[in-house]
Amino acid sequence: MLPLSLCGQAPSTSRSKPLNEEPYLHPVDIITPYTLRKGEWIYAQSIQTLPFPSWAFVGITDKLTAQIDLLPWIFGVFSELKRPIPSFNFRYRFNHQQGWLPTIGVEAMFVHFWDTLQRFSTPALTVWENGSYFHIKPSIGYRIGDKWYLNLSAGADYIGELIMQNNDTTNLKTASFSNRWNPNFAIGIDFRPSPWISYHIGYSYGATLIYLENVPRKRQLTYGFRVAPFYRSRAGFIRSLRIELVAINAAFPDIDARQNFPLPIFPYFYWQWRPEKKK
Repeated sequence: MLPLSLCGQAPSTSRSKPLNEEPYLHPVDIITPYTLRKGEWIYAQSIQTLPFPSWAFVGITDKLTAQIDLLPWIFGVFSELKRPIPSFNFRYRFNHQQGWLPTIGVEAMFVHFWDTLQRFSTPALTVWENGSYFHIKPSIGYRIGDKWYLNLSAGADYIGELIMQNNDTTNLKTASFSNRWNPNFAIGIDFRPSPWISYHIGYSYGATLIYLENVPRKRQLTYGFRVAPFYRSRAGFIRSLRIELVAINAAFPDIDARQNFPLPIFPYFYWQWRPEKKK
């Protein structure tokens, strides 16, 4: 994923399918162990990647979900690299929660940059990446009652080359990492009180997938909510609309920089298409 690429979950082809019954894959940039059902699709669009598409999820089997990162594959052709940027992401779920045994899954991602490319730039910092990036993130999820979910993950990522720059002209600092493995972990809590809104908070250390992505040693606090404003609509496209609004508070100690969006107003939009179960 490239500049602040965004992601999400989804809606249903059934008019009565509410938000609080859907699988959440990356709520507020936290990893969960859940996967899509075979043939189920998610399409997510970031306003920051327009006019390019962002990315999609597809359920290959009930236990294996693939992420199709459309942005690097397409944007790479129009960038200074002049070729698609290979990006592969898969998640596997081992089981469903049973009693005290949580749901367990693992996600792995690989992306390769042919040369140095600016990944994203914000008022606080700019990040460039080159070479290969890989992460593996085992995760567990535990549902508490009908409304609460706890998600935990811990793993590692590999950076071929990454360069960061503090954009504060009074505090110009740079840092770089080459051929380095780094730890990452995350904890998130979801509260799903109704069919049309859910609330989320998460803390992570190290590289994440969605916001300010693939940066090691980053500390990030996110919180916000998801809404399904028209989930009762008769129009399928409108009924399937979901919106995540998130606050992002990230610290980059290697360059003494912080990037904050303290109010939960940073948006992305997504849609989900779920095949009907055979009777």
